[in-house]
Amino acid sequence: MARSAKINIFGILIVFLGLIAGIIYYFGLIKPEPPAAPKTYTDLLKFRTVKFNFSALGNESFENLKTFGNIPVRPGVTGREDIFVSF
Repeated sequence: MARSAKINIFGILIVFLGLIAGIIYYFGLIKPEPPAAPKTYTDLLKFRTVKFNFSALGNESFENLKTFGNIPVRPGVTGREDIFVSF
């Protein structure tokens, strides 16, 4: 067989395999497996029954609380200019 005939057969084979792969990809003949169900942690299921009691926020002593002083506690510029410079 001549060299050009081998190259032509090889080229046709590559094109044919590419077409087959494209058809499989396009039509989805190879379907991926569905994802596994998420794992449930039974310890976390206890939190479904948690109830918060907000009645303490309605107490008179809680409502009479006051803020004293400035907020933030130390107003002004804080921290270092360059935190990576040694002391």
